[in-house]
Amino acid sequence: MEYIFDCWDEVKRALTPGPFLLFDYDGTLTPIVERPELAILPPGTKELLKRIAQRYTLGIISGRSLVNLKELVGLEGIYYVGNHGFEISGPGVELVKPEGKRARPTLVKLCGELQKELNHIKGVIVEDKGPTASVHYRLLARKESESVEKIFEKTVEPYVDSGTVRIIHGKKVFEIRPNVEWDKGRAVLWIMGVVDSKGELTPVYIGDDRTDEDAFLALKNKGVTILVSEELKKSHAKFYLKNVDEVKTFLRRLVGEKS
Repeated sequence: MEYIFDCWDEVKRALTPGPFLLFDYDGTLTPIVERPELAILPPGTKELLKRIAQRYTLGIISGRSLVNLKELVGLEGIYYVGNHGFEISGPGVELVKPEGKRARPTLVKLCGELQKELNHIKGVIVEDKGPTASVHYRLLARKESESVEKIFEKTVEPYVDSGTVRIIHGKKVFEIRPNVEWDKGRAVLWIMGVVDSKGELTPVYIGDDRTDEDAFLALKNKGVTILVSEELKKSHAKFYLKNVDEVKTFLRRLVGEKS
């Protein structure tokens, strides 16, 4: 990976046809926080996104539910991709993956079981997001986290073995999804095909989590992919930014402000 500000001329050339900008939310536009509801978009960042949306095609993609994502970002006329791509909404685009609807009874039952099994551990958050679910454990110490992982794996094991759901490990979160081949990468390719069917735009994807690697891989050699990470690590992304503050600097550069 290369530090994107060291390659800015190359990036500008890649964006010349016009970018389709896709940003992850948590850990990219907002810092990682202890509880999901505390990840509020800073006013300055929101204003920059608003200005970017007036110039370019913009999408926000997240593991959060579509409703929650729209509430947090609050911008009209952009594309929202929620639940890792199981829900997509934007100008002329509406998609709810049917597999997500079919999985609802299973997810409701599983979330109930997880609540019951993990209720005694303070700081664990079981989040039912509709087509998918999450178990957050960022508030826990390492020893407690190991205990939660054992309980979680035991509880979801029958559902995984039956082929009903699949589990994805994120940053201090377990993601529970319908067991279908669909992720952020496939969602990005789908929305690019609908919004930019002639392939005239350059996809730009910025994210920080393991789930964003699916998008980095899908867009390999097709666009500009940027990992947000303080530590250099193995990734399918071509470039990197160190933190949320540098993402904001990137946004400023896109609208022509001096960083």
